[in-house]
Amino acid sequence: MNEAQLNPAQMEKARRELGLTLDQMATMLGYHGAHRRQMQYHLETGQSVIRDPQRRLVEAYLSGYRPADWPVSPV
Repeated sequence: MNEAQLNPAQMEKARRELGLTLDQMATMLGYHGAHRRQMQYHLETGQSVIRDPQRRLVEAYLSGYRPADWPVSPV
């Protein structure tokens, strides 16, 4: 992954590699509420901009970081 940016296809690939659903990934990126799944979908389709904090979290998750609230159920 390019350190300066994360494109929509890379975001989707990362989520799949992490074994997370759209809803789970949205939660892990800090989205809450009824529209969190849609917000994640928009990141993966280029309808929303992937910001630096989101990129950093994805990179940390891909590197093995798991917060205490990491989803335990498989996809």
